[in-house]
Amino acid sequence: MFQQLLKSAGPPVVGTFVKIPSLEIAEIIGAAGFDFVVIDTEHALLSVRDVYSLVVVYSRMGVAPLVRITDHGYGDAQRYLDAGAAGVLVPHVSNAAQAEAVMRQFLFPPAGTRGMGFAARAGLWGGLDGGTAEYVRAGHEDVARIAMIEEREAVEDLDAILAVSGVDAVFIGPGDLSLSLGAPGGSPVVHDAVTRSIGAAVRAGVPVGTVVQGDDQLRLRTEQGCRFILVGNDTGMISGAARRAVGQAREALSAGIR
Repeated sequence: MFQQLLKSAGPPVVGTFVKIPSLEIAEIIGAAGFDFVVIDTEHALLSVRDVYSLVVVYSRMGVAPLVRITDHGYGDAQRYLDAGAAGVLVPHVSNAAQAEAVMRQFLFPPAGTRGMGFAARAGLWGGLDGGTAEYVRAGHEDVARIAMIEEREAVEDLDAILAVSGVDAVFIGPGDLSLSLGAPGGSPVVHDAVTRSIGAAVRAGVPVGTVVQGDDQLRLRTEQGCRFILVGNDTGMISGAARRAVGQAREALSAGIR
């Protein structure tokens, strides 16, 4: 689902981070028109059951559900993929050796070590047309394995990371990258690191994405070659809407009092 979006013609596909385990919020976000979401288990207190429910809702609404996993481990990520997640974002992939080790976990043998879960949702409970062969094909070709580039070391070793089998795309994380570089977010140092990383991915023919703030950043990263863009998150959208509603009410009350 997400892999097909990356290969489609036209502008970058647009998504947002999801942190709230609410089906009502999921339906609101899903109906807003996003192409994909990233369900965030790294920075949000989401259980495996929460993720499973969100994957089902978003996929049923035609929104590709990716999951940002918590670490380089195998267990929960395997369950997310068998629940039908369109892909995983792996945080803090610092070098090619890490990329190879972690991505092998999400490829079936002989390319990797992912286990067979044909009786799960990704295999339509054992009823998938084409049987186990189609389940394995989809697990290789349709699932997106995305390495998150968030550290100085990763930027320096990016060409090697991009060449690793199983790395289907990379996501440049400016927030953690700013911490690693010891420079404020939005500074020229961070901006240049993100720009160089996007350029390396484009030259290697590997789809690349990042998070943006504002129209200027969105246009710039699109012009530089990003294929997927993240804007905000569900918590920020609700917080922003709430603050605007209160501000407008206070302003109206103040005007009425005068």
